[in-house]
Amino acid sequence: MRAALKQAIADIIPPLKDRLYDVQPPLEGAEEPYGVIALGEEIWKSAWAGYRQVIRLKLFAGDAGLDQADTWAEKLLNGLHHKRVKNADDSFFTLSYLGSREAERLEPSTGKACRTLRFGVHIPVPGAGDASSEADEWLQALTDWTGSLLGMPWTVYHTAWPSGPEDSAVMWRMTGCETKMAGASLYEVRKVYVGHISGPDTSSEQLAAVSLIEGLGSEVQLPIDASQRKYMSVAEVSADMQADAFLDGQLRLTLVQRRMRPAEEAALIRRVDIHPILK
Repeated sequence: MRAALKQAIADIIPPLKDRLYDVQPPLEGAEEPYGVIALGEEIWKSAWAGYRQVIRLKLFAGDAGLDQADTWAEKLLNGLHHKRVKNADDSFFTLSYLGSREAERLEPSTGKACRTLRFGVHIPVPGAGDASSEADEWLQALTDWTGSLLGMPWTVYHTAWPSGPEDSAVMWRMTGCETKMAGASLYEVRKVYVGHISGPDTSSEQLAAVSLIEGLGSEVQLPIDASQRKYMSVAEVSADMQADAFLDGQLRLTLVQRRMRPAEEAALIRRVDIHPILK
């Protein structure tokens, strides 16, 4: 990840090429300008988002001053926020800008002023978001339906985020399940899902959310297995576009299916005798 991150930074700020150091610059000193990258804490977020690895970046602009460092910081913010970066092993990770607790600071060891930035990388739980993992059949059907509705360039995941999801991505996960009696011979199965919509910008996320809300609202039934006549119905669906796309999810969906109770076997009456006293 370090090598890919350094390359991504150097692509945006060419003067920093081969001048990005790990943790601290060389003890004999480094020629300015240069940058220092240090990995911070890993914070547990959730089963579907995994851990968040904090990355701290310090920019030393030298004689160009902090004005130059501010310009670089703005370019890096715009260029790296929600940036999908490819590792040497063809895996991916996505950067998110986390702000800065101390935008400018004076390094006590060198006496030099620097501009600081913080980025986050989500590290999934091993095996989470694996496309080959088996999903609940309702969840799999919902995932397939969403992919058909949105089409390209959207990629749809289920259960958990993978490492470095595509730039336009939707992820569905199940948050609850219950049954309710609907009559003497019927019962109702309800499942609640949360949908995460992560796009390159807010407008694309809103358009995708509206498409899903309208699509789910217009469908009388969603197929689970059409060949076996298995379907599910939409009970309610809503969107909160203020929610965090990656951590919380903007969509809330309840699906329902009515099922017949299985007939219970009972002993058959073979003969009825009437006692003489009761005649």
